[in-house]
Amino acid sequence: MDLFSQMETFVRVVETGSLSKAARSKSLSLPAVSRQLRALEQDLGLALIIRSTRRLRLTEAGQRWYENCQRILADLERSRAELNPSKTPRGLLTVSVPITFGLVHVIPRINALLARYRDLSINVRLEDHLVDLVSEAVDVVVRGGVELPDSTSLIPRPLLRFRRLVVAAPNYLRQHGVPHDPDALAGHSCLVQLGAIGPIQEWQFTRGEETRTVRVDGRLRATGPVALLDSAVAGLGVALLPEWLVSRELAARKLKRVLVDWTTPQTTIWALYRSEARSAGRIKAFIEAMSAERAG
Repeated sequence: MDLFSQMETFVRVVETGSLSKAARSKSLSLPAVSRQLRALEQDLGLALIIRSTRRLRLTEAGQRWYENCQRILADLERSRAELNPSKTPRGLLTVSVPITFGLVHVIPRINALLARYRDLSINVRLEDHLVDLVSEAVDVVVRGGVELPDSTSLIPRPLLRFRRLVVAAPNYLRQHGVPHDPDALAGHSCLVQLGAIGPIQEWQFTRGEETRTVRVDGRLRATGPVALLDSAVAGLGVALLPEWLVSRELAARKLKRVLVDWTTPQTTIWALYRSEARSAGRIKAFIEAMSAERAG
């Protein structure tokens, strides 16, 4: 049995805290992972993991072996990349992306990525909650507007920088008038996004050195920006939505941008991955495909 495969499996077991999660992340059966772990312990002549009904616990030898495996596997990955930097991305990549951004920006580009690299497989998890790269066996986490972790174990890469635009349907503006000043939004029916701690009713605008914060309200609130987009197109109110979400509707004149002299705070969407995977071809290919420059 390949020692490197055993080492990779052992590292994934430790990082996920579960044989079954490690098996899923490596597309192996649970018995196969158990056999690899048992064979590794027999080869070393040491117990690496103490199993209980609730959790797995590393022995002292297991902790040392885990640290050595991390270093050896990272060195191996770097050596492979240095010898063959153009190596075709292959293997399974698991990514966690926000639902709306995933559907609008990520999935269309993943289709092209898979068509280009026939040996690459991708698990796409559409979810808005934060995930742990290690315990949930995720290779890349994509999130926007988050505070970056102060850790050398994670590498952030910017995928897209954008601002939100104030938009409304032409028929809504004909009926209710065009707001020419942020304060005028208080007299309009606004489509409000529901955040993790409640409705986001304060919209901030900047023009030159002037900053204005306006409190808005309306009859519709929703957690998903796509729902607000559909309602804006239907003429139900004024919405504050990401540029990347409304670009097609603006081009098709289904929506019209208002308050064009005012800008909103810039948001960055980041891709986060573990430092030991910095040379992985599948991660490099994913980030290149998702970046704004590649997206065009």
